[in-house]
Amino acid sequence: MAYKVDTKRKAVKEKIEQVNDAIGDMKKYKTVALLDLRKLPTALFQSLRKKIREDGGRVLVLKKPVISRVLAANAKLKSHVADCDKPVALIYTNHSPYEINTFFKQHRKKRAAKVGDIATADIIVPEGETDLPPGPALSELKAGGLNVQIKAGKIAVTKESTVAKAGEKLTAPKVKALQTLGVMPFEMMANMITASDGEYSYSKELLDMGDTIVPDLSMSLSQAVNFSINTGYPTSQNIGMLLGGAFRQSVSLALNAGVYSSSSIEQLLTSALRQGMALEGAEKK
Repeated sequence: MAYKVDTKRKAVKEKIEQVNDAIGDMKKYKTVALLDLRKLPTALFQSLRKKIREDGGRVLVLKKPVISRVLAANAKLKSHVADCDKPVALIYTNHSPYEINTFFKQHRKKRAAKVGDIATADIIVPEGETDLPPGPALSELKAGGLNVQIKAGKIAVTKESTVAKAGEKLTAPKVKALQTLGVMPFEMMANMITASDGEYSYSKELLDMGDTIVPDLSMSLSQAVNFSINTGYPTSQNIGMLLGGAFRQSVSLALNAGVYSSSSIEQLLTSALRQGMALEGAEKK
């Protein structure tokens, strides 16, 4: 026997209203983004939420059944209904998907290391002095793998020290050493799962390409121009350089062959004058 939902129940009515309100509000904004709330500190999330609201956007934290139905109603986001199995939030904004992703990346915060954290990159402490006086801190830093000693009454790192390699799990001694030095090697940031501008849906990985696409395209263009010049293939980008090179080669050929032209006559006459003056000097001797 199929179970029929009683739409007159207060709790059910509230959920239906939430779904309808969220779907209605979605149509008022250019972009809808899905934000992963896992590992996102409450303080950072509230700060981001406040900034988005002040900018005219909305942040919706809804229960799984509600947010699932909201996503299912959006043709570009319905494929992400499965993401509702984890804590997520909906972001409504008039900024483009690229702009909202950049906003999240710009509002990241540093955090201290914790036991069991995996280093995302080499954690290196540079050589230099610290403000730490001699005492237990010296042993803590040595236990964490740092090269330290006492100099001028303070603890100093005498050699650049790699506390952890990328991919290495941090142990208690290493974490204690980093905390003693006040080093915060990790970053907290909001991770966007996807965003839709109504026409296309963009993953975070695709949007992150914007960080390198300009320099990558510039390098590719430079390499293409160099290749076309070396092969003598004319294009709108290299035609000026090819003509300039051809002109210089033709002038050089004309000078070496003694061929007079409007481009070579001045240099040929100058050369002839120098030779004449040299011969005149030789006759006088």
